[in-house]
Amino acid sequence: MNMRLSYLTLIAIIPLSCGVAQTTWTAGGDGAFWEDSANWSNNLPTSSSGAVFNTDYSEIGFSSDFTVASLTFNTGVAVGNKITGLAGAGLTVNGAITNNTSNSQILNVIVTAGGNATWTGPIQYSNNVTFGTRQITLVGTHTFSGAELNFTLTNASTYGRLLGAFTSTFAGTINITGAYTGTAGDSFDFTTGNFSGATLNTASLPTLSSGLAWNTSSFLSTGVLSVTAVPEPSTYAALFGVASLGFVAWRRRRAA
Repeated sequence: MNMRLSYLTLIAIIPLSCGVAQTTWTAGGDGAFWEDSANWSNNLPTSSSGAVFNTDYSEIGFSSDFTVASLTFNTGVAVGNKITGLAGAGLTVNGAITNNTSNSQILNVIVTAGGNATWTGPIQYSNNVTFGTRQITLVGTHTFSGAELNFTLTNASTYGRLLGAFTSTFAGTINITGAYTGTAGDSFDFTTGNFSGATLNTASLPTLSSGLAWNTSSFLSTGVLSVTAVPEPSTYAALFGVASLGFVAWRRRRAA
């Protein structure tokens, strides 16, 4: 009986320990640098704890790569606050990016999606963003004004996507890389919106097997890439030969 009670007690405690911890920006240290643990209510945010902002923070800089469980902006945060990565430092967010205000926040840092998640704007990403193979649901307004957006295409069903009914502005270059080698007829929809305003770096696309080619004609307007079969050189030669015979026959009829 005592063992059973202990087991039930353990089951009751487990959910309490499974929640994601949070630490809130207090600016209690130098008030400017992410790495100063005194600026946070519960030490530095980590891959298992979320970073929360409840008040204006103007601009926060950090010079080392950081991974956080989530990133949240609450009422009290005004427009135009900025998180800046110094010397190429990046921020990986494993979960949600949530702006609970109508005031746009600026992520002037290399952002990497560490897991499938929902990102809620308004958010301005003014540096490179890497989605990899993650599926990110965008809610609200998102402005991608950095130099690059990076996606990975691993196989016919594993690739990065932007989902949701969002409003977006794109600039810069879209890079799509990966080990995918292609199957004629495969199609990939990278967004439920479009990439108008950006440029697709076709040189970055995965190298397809012989006889296959990328159809990129509608990528910027629909987000769709597809794979098409390309006729072998011998096929082109045969078609040219048929066309030549037809032309000769036509010339003879006209001469007659």
